[in-house]
Amino acid sequence: AGDPATLEYTVTGTPELKPKWYKDGRPLVASKKYRISFKNNVAQLKFYSAELHDSGQYTFEISNEVGTISHVCLSSLLVPRTDRDIAPFFTKPLRNVGSVVNSTCRLDCRVAGSLPMRVSWFKDGREIAASDKYRIAFVEGTASLEISRVDMNDAGNFTCRATNSVGSKDSSGALIVLLLLDHPASKDVLPGSAVCLKSTFQGSTPFTVKWFKGAKELVSGGSCYISKEALESSLELYAVKTSDSGTYTCQVSNVAGSVECSANLFVKEPATFVERLEPSQLLKKGDATQLACKVTGTPPIKITWFANDREIKESSKHKMTFVESTAVLRLTDVAIEDSGEYMCEAQNEAGSDHCGSILIVKESPYFTKEFKSIEVLKEYDVMLLAEVAGTPPFEITWFKDNTTLRSGRKYKTFIQDQLVSLQILKFVATDAGEYQCRVTNEVGSSTCSARVTLREPPTFVKKIESTSSLRGGTAAFQATLKGSLPITVTWLKDNEEITEDNNIRMTFENNVASLYLSGIEVKHDGKYVCQARNDAGIQRCSALLSVKGRFRFAMGFRE
Repeated sequence: AGDPATLEYTVTGTPELKPKWYKDGRPLVASKKYRISFKNNVAQLKFYSAELHDSGQYTFEISNEVGTISHVCLSSLLVPRTDRDIAPFFTKPLRNVGSVVNSTCRLDCRVAGSLPMRVSWFKDGREIAASDKYRIAFVEGTASLEISRVDMNDAGNFTCRATNSVGSKDSSGALIVLLLLDHPASKDVLPGSAVCLKSTFQGSTPFTVKWFKGAKELVSGGSCYISKEALESSLELYAVKTSDSGTYTCQVSNVAGSVECSANLFVKEPATFVERLEPSQLLKKGDATQLACKVTGTPPIKITWFANDREIKESSKHKMTFVESTAVLRLTDVAIEDSGEYMCEAQNEAGSDHCGSILIVKESPYFTKEFKSIEVLKEYDVMLLAEVAGTPPFEITWFKDNTTLRSGRKYKTFIQDQLVSLQILKFVATDAGEYQCRVTNEVGSSTCSARVTLREPPTFVKKIESTSSLRGGTAAFQATLKGSLPITVTWLKDNEEITEDNNIRMTFENNVASLYLSGIEVKHDGKYVCQARNDAGIQRCSALLSVKGRFRFAMGFRE
């Protein structure tokens, strides 16, 4: 502590340039503690003797007639040098935060001190553990707590505690959730009565308050009057009649968002469905769905659900809610056996009503056995056969190279029970390609495909070539082939098949056919044939081997 420190920026721009310095958002002016200068486009903030309490977030701002730019000195937090470890301290403390129900909010602060450092979060004195709801982070001196799906229970005091080997430090702030403290109560009244619905709320001002009946906004006048005070609003209805029955909603908004609450006003009505279930639903096996209907009447209203005349009980598959006059039955992972007639019954002291819907669950088609890619001999008939499962009836469509095929002289299509097939008559080269079968029903489709090719006869890519050899030497013939496997290669000499022995070796690897001869004699002279055969055809090529004698020279001297 006590050492000088300097923050410095070099700037460019059209004069006149006006620099300003801020610490933690507050403007700085020259004093006995530090000097502020701006000369030759260099701005300096110089501390004569830096102390621990000088640490913080410094911002430099430069402006002219054209505009303003600023930079936060996040990397220049002043921490005086010391030979001892420094206890944690907050350079940016926690602040109060406002949020609304079902939103996501974030609390953060900046902390300095000697590392390693542990950061913990507390709500109303109880430590918070990281979870899907609470995301906790501590990165480069910034500690943050993110709260998802905010609800009224999240309101309270939050504390960030930073701890290292020297000590710990706390910083606290409040989370204020915008909520309605006093919900207007549902009322059951006689015709001609006066009704007052009141709502009180809490949060940051200013507020905008709106009242609705159903989806229609209400305004003062005629048979209703709306009053608003600082944290309270009332809706007064005079001489209510049956048509005034319904759902009344108070919506309160500020800059952070809006919340609303509702109350039902009933003027002695029997339970009656005003929005009925959809007549029917077509579902795919494994889907989730919901049946929803809206009922009006004098509470309490009892909602009961039935499937095929049997009452449905709450379970992992069946979830039931009845909120704001809307009855909902949610079904998950539906199966074929969930098909049937569903009924919702609404009942109160004044009467009952019911409505129904038909649920049809079908399984998407899928292949239990697919056809495979094959090679076909020319002029042969081909049968592509597959097995499908799912809920019939199925629509079967066949394609060749993405072009739809029609049953006729060339193609015959069949479907029987779970078997589907395509017959290709007298297969030729133009029939080769990618064949695809698509099976469709009311809830989905599935496809399988395979390539059907014409078996190729052997063809010599490189033929054997004539060669010569001396007696006692070696010779070799090689040919490169293509065609559908398996290919059988046979070697002949003077139209007689050659067999391997000590001096003759034959190979056929990687489509290369080879004949190796050693210990060449005069008898090896002649015409050699390489013959390649598969079930699609046969091909030959030939070459000559010339055997030459060895010459000997006799040398002597005369006297």
